[in-house]
Amino acid sequence: MWPFSQKTHRLFTISLTPKTITFAVLQAKKNTHELCAYERTPLKQLEFAQALPFNTTKLKTIVTTFVKKHNLDQTQAAMSISGPPIFEKIVTISTAHPEKKDFELPELKNFNWDFLYLCPSERKGFDFFVCGIKPHHLFSYQLFAQRCGLKLATLTTSQLAHLHLYKYLHADTFRQAKLSLDLLQQRYDVKTLSTEKQLCDAISINGDLSVDLQKEYSFLKPALGLFLAERYG
Repeated sequence: MWPFSQKTHRLFTISLTPKTITFAVLQAKKNTHELCAYERTPLKQLEFAQALPFNTTKLKTIVTTFVKKHNLDQTQAAMSISGPPIFEKIVTISTAHPEKKDFELPELKNFNWDFLYLCPSERKGFDFFVCGIKPHHLFSYQLFAQRCGLKLATLTTSQLAHLHLYKYLHADTFRQAKLSLDLLQQRYDVKTLSTEKQLCDAISINGDLSVDLQKEYSFLKPALGLFLAERYG
C-alpha cells in the first residue's frame, strides 16, 4: 500500500517502530533470498515520538551511516511503519465486494485508507485488512525518506508486510481458506502467521554477515515481506 515505483531484484528495507529501526538488504538468488546486510538499532523516545520521525537529525544519521557503509545510495528502498498514527485492523463484513461506505469506521474520516480482501471469515462473512494514515503523517515519512536520500519504492504498514510474507512464502500452495483457519488459530495476530522455520528456509545469509536468525527472526519477517511483495507483487 502506498507504492511509489517499480519492482526490483535487490531491496533496502527499513522497518520502523516506536522502539527500533531495523535495516536489511535482500536480493534474489537462485531458489532463495540472500540477506546481504542487516542492522537493528534501539530508539529512544525523543527519536521517534508517537511513531513519527521526531529527532530527524539523529534518525537521518542512523540511516545515512548504514547507507554509506553498504553503498546503498542507488538501491531501491521500502519502509514498513507501525505505531499510534497508523490504523491497522482486520474487519469482518457481510459482503465480499464492498465499497468504502460498507466499512463502518468513522475513525478513518481524516485518513488516507484502503482495504485488502483476505479470505472468507471463520467469524461469518468476509475478512478484510484495513489500514490508513493521515495525510500529514504520510508526508512526514516521505519527507524523512527524501532527506535521507532514499529511493523509496513503497511505504506500508508492518502488519501488511507480515501478510505479504505469509502469502508469498506459501507461493503456489496459498489458499484463502487456509489463511482463514490460520488467522483464527493465531487469534488474528498477523505477526505470528509465519514461523521461524519458514523464514529460515526462505533466507540465506551472505558469508560475510553474522546474524542470529533465532534472535532476529521477528525483526526480519517484515523485511522479507517487503522484499517479496516488491519482487513478486
